[in-house]
Formats: sequence, C-alpha cells, structure tokens
Amino acid sequence: MPRRILIFTVLVALLVYGCSSSGAESVKSSLPALEGGWTIQMNHSGGIMGLSRSIDISSTGKYLILDERAGKSVTGQLAGDELSQLMEIVATSEYRTKDSQLPSACADCFIYDLEIAGSRGNFKVQLDDVSLPDSGMEPLVTLLRNWMDAALK
Repeated sequence: MPRRILIFTVLVALLVYGCSSSGAESVKSSLPALEGGWTIQMNHSGGIMGLSRSIDISSTGKYLILDERAGKSVTGQLAGDELSQLMEIVATSEYRTKDSQLPSACADCFIYDLEIAGSRGNFKVQLDDVSLPDSGMEPLVTLLRNWMDAALK
C-alpha cells in the first residue's frame, strides 16, 4: 500500500510539473501599428450564461457593439481621448505565448477572439480567462469589455 501511495504521489507531481508553464519559453510579438486605415474587432463569448457580444472599431473611432443574446446593437463614436487611449494600449502591447502552450480545458471560461487589421499587417488570437493574464493582451481586452458593458447597459 505505501508503494502505491508513493507511485501515485510521483505521478501527480509529474503531471503538475508537466502542465505548468515554468519550463516553457515565452514568445513575444508586437501588434500591428494603428496607422492609416485599421479595424479592431473582439468577440466575447461563453461563460455559464452563454454570452455572445462583439465590438468593432474603425480608425475613424466609429464603433458597433452587438449583444446577440439580448438582440441589442449600439453604434457610436469614440471620444478623442478614448481613441488615443486605445491606440496607446495597442502600441505598447506585446502578445506573449508559451511555445508549449496548449488550449486550456476551462469549460465555462469566457472566450475572447481578438483581431486587429492594419495597413502594416494583421493580428489574430483567441484567448480565454486562463490564458488572458499571461498573454499581454489583458489591458486591451479589459478596455474593450468595459466599453461593451457601458454601451449595453
């Protein structure tokens, strides 16, 4: 019996170590510069309540926010300081991923599909509540979520 406990303990320790990100190399990439015509789109979905929202913002500051569950859409124009804040966050953000990162197994997480299309390239990533904090994208996702929440009240 003690041998089984020892083997079980070793297997659990190996599993925990293997699933941790401590041994993985981090890969960084910059986001496309927001110059000329560009668009930012984020789809925010999932969770226990089956959320399905999106925000589309153009380089002019015009936005469209949709809430599919509520059947609601909001259009508007970002204020100059909001547009500047968005451009600053994108300019200073670096996407980080672990080279051995696997999709998380979070069943009730929110999913964030983020896409930036600029004149100098495109960036597309899918994140969830588990991968978001270490991705470098949390400030941008939080800003976009806050704007969606405020517009859809």
